[in-house]
Amino acid sequence: MHQKLPVVAGRTGKFVLMAFGLGIIGALFAVAGALIGGKVLGGDASGFGALGLAIGGILLGYPAGIIVGIILLKKILHQHGSLLYGILGSIIGAVIVMALAEPLNLNNNTTLLSVVFLAGVPVFALAGFFLKK
Repeated sequence: MHQKLPVVAGRTGKFVLMAFGLGIIGALFAVAGALIGGKVLGGDASGFGALGLAIGGILLGYPAGIIVGIILLKKILHQHGSLLYGILGSIIGAVIVMALAEPLNLNNNTTLLSVVFLAGVPVFALAGFFLKK
């Protein structure tokens, strides 16, 4: 019984650190997506038009960054897992959070919505990546 506790704690810690690392890569891509969405695609749009495109860039850039992180995890760090399920997990995680924003009243509290989105996407991606075939 006592031998299993360090193994579980080690795996949990590894999972949390991987999710944090994926979140950082996703955040870098989210910033790039916001800049591209707000400045480049916005063109002559100003105010709320550019803001909407910047938010759209974040919503697309963050999962894209998580997908790049999953690919780096597989190719560079040589982690055993399913690349396809990791990519699907990232996409499904983003869609689930956005779809449940209204029924769970996440859209009334932007901080809570942001935290759930920023934490949920890498967790779903890693869960898919480590899912047994």
